[in-house]
Amino acid sequence: MKKIILYILLGCLPLFSSCDLFESMNVPNENQPNIKDLATPSEFYSLLRNGYNTWYNGSIAASPTMAFACADLFQSGTNSWGSGMVWFRPRRALFNDDASDPVIIINFGAWYNYYGSVGSAIKMSKMFEDKDFKIQMNGVDYTNRAKAHSYIIQALLYGNIALLYDKAYLYTEEDDALTFDFVAKTKSYKEVMNYAIQKLDQAISIIENDPVDNDPASVIAGVTFDKNLLLQFANSMAARFIASNARTQAENAQTDWNKVKAYAEKGLKQDFKVAYEDGWRGKVMTRDYGMNYYVLFNYNWLRASQWLLHKMAPNDPNAVNPIPVTPGSDSFKDWPAIENCPDKRLGKYFTFSSLRNWFGADRTTRPGYGTYILSQYLYSRYYDVVEKEAGDIDHFLKAENDTYLAEALIRTNGDKSKVAELINNSRVNIGGLSPASASESYDQLEEKLFYERYVECDLAWPQLGFFDRRRNKDQMLEGTIRHFPIPGPELKLHGQPLYTFGGVGNEM
Repeated sequence: MKKIILYILLGCLPLFSSCDLFESMNVPNENQPNIKDLATPSEFYSLLRNGYNTWYNGSIAASPTMAFACADLFQSGTNSWGSGMVWFRPRRALFNDDASDPVIIINFGAWYNYYGSVGSAIKMSKMFEDKDFKIQMNGVDYTNRAKAHSYIIQALLYGNIALLYDKAYLYTEEDDALTFDFVAKTKSYKEVMNYAIQKLDQAISIIENDPVDNDPASVIAGVTFDKNLLLQFANSMAARFIASNARTQAENAQTDWNKVKAYAEKGLKQDFKVAYEDGWRGKVMTRDYGMNYYVLFNYNWLRASQWLLHKMAPNDPNAVNPIPVTPGSDSFKDWPAIENCPDKRLGKYFTFSSLRNWFGADRTTRPGYGTYILSQYLYSRYYDVVEKEAGDIDHFLKAENDTYLAEALIRTNGDKSKVAELINNSRVNIGGLSPASASESYDQLEEKLFYERYVECDLAWPQLGFFDRRRNKDQMLEGTIRHFPIPGPELKLHGQPLYTFGGVGNEM
């Protein structure tokens, strides 16, 4: 059985294949890599693209996205992939053991998606230990650029694992896959994140000193990096990882906000978008291709939460939270549209849809559900892209980077006028709201900042909402998990005790 996880680490085979198959295979020593086992130099960029693809598909996949309805920025009408185990009320403990169909276990999907490329990313990085190994195309030496990409991929995979899980198996270039000690290499989310940041720092240093400007090929759908964009992307990811890794308000206060500030200052100056093309539409473990967060709104499985809508239109009675229900009557299904919303984004990003058009309206009395799931609005920001299966999906908005920098300034008692300027980039220029001002207190500016994150950023990439709600003043419902446990089958495979999270007093 240990060979199963070995091959996952090596990025060679899908999970949960026949154990007999592994017994019949010879396992190479990955500490003695040979380029012939991997690819010719001219094909190396295809391997880098595969690594980025694994990261991106895992990050937008429907699982575990649906579970983050627990952060109340959107709500779900169905318990697909076991997501209800996270957002049902009252909160409850997650299932974490063997399952006949592991794909439907909400805390398994991200783990196996991301680990699906960890081994190959490490293997790619190790290729550069051979001084004779070069990536050269059309007379240009892309060796350093390719090396930087291999480090960034490691960082993206491990950084997202750290954000989502309490612990993880940290397999690095220093390890031998054949003798890897899973128990000794079980590291906390803080240690795993430190490794991810280390890899980003290494990549940034390499890129800064590399004379090459443009990549020879695209490694992310719709994106061909030049030197400046790749540096901005790496810096923004570092800012995201450090700012988002705290599990509580107390941990958030201990975040190194000076580091966040330094990264964000060098971060993205424009929205970072990924083309919505075949193969880049999400994947849940070994199947469910194309099942992503955005399509769930188009399917009408998810809706914007009334908690958020009330924040957007606090003085409109149609934005009351929750929508009231009279026992024995279904008149609530005719709840009208919001008419008095000062934020122009209600009409830009959201679409009114009668509750009579939503199956979730009939589920409020089911165990675990409630009137809190009701909403008369879809999040339709990317509806046309998903319907046409063409266009771009935002992954990292400039506003996200702006708010990291603004938050870092608030946490370090920085320039309030700069904080207000950064907040107003989206608050005023997109939302049409009254501007934040340097005359306001840090607390007032922080409130406006997180409003921008909720409306502008946290619905664009939905995991952000979960990360924000667990660390800031708008705490999630008591009993909500703060992270996932290592999947039960992994624990049992390596002789580690089963454990889980969820329910009051067992959040983390």
